[in-house]
Amino acid sequence: MGERARCGGLARVSSVVSDHGRSGSGRDNANRRQASARRLGLVEHGSGTIPLVLLHGWPQTSYAWRHVTPLLTSDCHTLAYDLPGIGSSEPAIDRFDKWSICGDLHASLGQRRIQRPLVVGHGMGAQVAYAYLRRYPTQVRGVMVLDTPIAGVGGCEDLFTSSAFWHIGFHQTMSGDTGLAELLVTGREHRYFRSHIDRFAAHPNAISDADVAIYAHGYEGPQRLAAGFALYRAIPLDIASNERSTGAVDPPILLAFAEYCHATVLPEVAAGLGEAGSRHVATSIIADSGHWVAEEQPAKVAAVINRFIAST
Repeated sequence: MGERARCGGLARVSSVVSDHGRSGSGRDNANRRQASARRLGLVEHGSGTIPLVLLHGWPQTSYAWRHVTPLLTSDCHTLAYDLPGIGSSEPAIDRFDKWSICGDLHASLGQRRIQRPLVVGHGMGAQVAYAYLRRYPTQVRGVMVLDTPIAGVGGCEDLFTSSAFWHIGFHQTMSGDTGLAELLVTGREHRYFRSHIDRFAAHPNAISDADVAIYAHGYEGPQRLAAGFALYRAIPLDIASNERSTGAVDPPILLAFAEYCHATVLPEVAAGLGEAGSRHVATSIIADSGHWVAEEQPAKVAAVINRFIAST
């Protein structure tokens, strides 16, 4: 189970991604007005004074955190978000680069007068968490990255040729104006999600068929399914943004990677973040887990989050 083949790497994106989904990045600089924020679906838990943002990956929703939130310290006010266009979030057709998404997140937190959250992300949610740190470095308490190398940051280089992550190229490929994945997966969401989850799980039974059905419902309909795949089509934008973001940042980053998935590249990812300007990077391994750490090992994930909260 511990061999690298379980979670081997990423398909090279440059040869498969089209211009679809690249426009409207929403960068807030002096020459471009920021696009209006989109409403993100949200599940809140607890009433503590420490704001904790939880961001899911693909093909999941905020439901992924259901076993973790009850185990968090009572000091937490937990906000588990659905990414744009997915689950209970309003429909979205563009701006799936992670810089734009963290703008939506920042607006939602501002509406609730929430300041300096600790942001925890898994999968695509981890890419958003890192973008949030880079875009709002003085407005975040810390960031935790769960089992996900960061696009465009050192430590990912040797993952780009592995066939284990063939799905990235598949999700990015277009067939005319429509994604190939949408053409082939529509009507087969449950079967495709189940297969994907099983490929990267050490304990597939931790995510039941009923759970997969809930996830599939969160991507139901052409727009929601396309939104999930568009997160992958925006990876070139994410890489470019992260390669530009190399200034020093002080909020701590904790990398908590799964023993049976990305733990093999944990030292390289930590070094890459340091080279990119993160001054405080710590690492941890979620033992006896595949990629879906919040469901395969919720108690261990909650314990790591609680320790991180106590240290920040």
